[in-house]
Amino acid sequence: MSNNQPVFDYAASAPWAQVIRAYGGSDELNYAIEEMVADGKRRDECWEAIWDREVRRFERDSEFRDTVKDIYETAGVNLLSVTPWVHDSSLSERVGQRRDLSRWQARFEAADWLQKVTSPREARRVPEDGDIGIVLNTQNVGAAIDGSVNEVDVLYNEGVRIFQLTYNRQNLLATGCNDPSDGGLSTFGRDVVDRINQLGGIVDLSHCGKRTTLDTIEFSEDPVAVTHAGCQTVFDHYRGKSDEEIEALAAVDGYMGIVGLPWFIAPAGERPDLDVFVDHMVHAASILGVDNVGIGTDFFPADSLFPDVLLEYYKQHIIELGFDREKVERRTIAAGIDDFETYEDWPVVRRALEERFTTSEVEGILGENFVDFWERVTDHR
Repeated sequence: MSNNQPVFDYAASAPWAQVIRAYGGSDELNYAIEEMVADGKRRDECWEAIWDREVRRFERDSEFRDTVKDIYETAGVNLLSVTPWVHDSSLSERVGQRRDLSRWQARFEAADWLQKVTSPREARRVPEDGDIGIVLNTQNVGAAIDGSVNEVDVLYNEGVRIFQLTYNRQNLLATGCNDPSDGGLSTFGRDVVDRINQLGGIVDLSHCGKRTTLDTIEFSEDPVAVTHAGCQTVFDHYRGKSDEEIEALAAVDGYMGIVGLPWFIAPAGERPDLDVFVDHMVHAASILGVDNVGIGTDFFPADSLFPDVLLEYYKQHIIELGFDREKVERRTIAAGIDDFETYEDWPVVRRALEERFTTSEVEGILGENFVDFWERVTDHR
């Protein structure tokens, strides 16, 4: 793949290597967190403190900004979708998201090579300019808009382009993938999908339940995406999509990015190799066509640089977010997947794809397919 082509990943958050370098190393970061706890801070407050420091360092230190750019260039990824959200459960999703949007805006203003990407045309221009592009997303529209369709416009105006309807549990819009209800898209949810369509945003169904997924695919005027999920036929996990859902997605020329978190794509307790990751892509491509499949590693919690002293806190946090307690407690967090241990190891994904797909197919999976899909969403506007 040439340097002028997009390499896209739904990555959720900035790589932990950025924070590690801000603190001078993994040991120093863990020690700093332990000191915060000793001073009376809760683990969630420590989480916020370290990310606030990273942003301030990024704003003020040009050499540090250069090291951050090196991380993405080593990874070979030039277009990422990240989630402005908060890990402090004492704050609402809406308040936390606004704060994290401000953090990302500070990064954009500080680095001329870091671009907020709001259209497919901008996405194609980013690699040509040698920059790193960021597509902002929200992973829980229901919480983010707090019952007001007008808030979709606010998020859109701030640069959010990917709108995931639910995050595991049911909200006012629809039912999540790990909710006992079999409910689908609500009347209010239809209003929200309509508004996202009108604005030209991407409707994302990654964490949605089966009925919601099928309802939304049928209802949406535009093709929709599953940006980061696995295939249940390959491994039956609630964060995966059934063949019925993938077939419905294919019928509307939709897009599916395969998630790289090992506990979503293989049995708990096993450390899968990259072949399993690619198996999910092969299966998705067999239904959707290879031109509609991409990558959404969501690698942030699997990165082996994740601070040791925050691992147990993070497990409890994601249980609060609606992940299954029994499955979470059996997980090995922050162990990577095969040779993909830190975000800078991302090139091993490309090599794994090259063993199973043709050169042109690999180029599509690595980024062209996502941008082509985005163009289908917006081409009638």
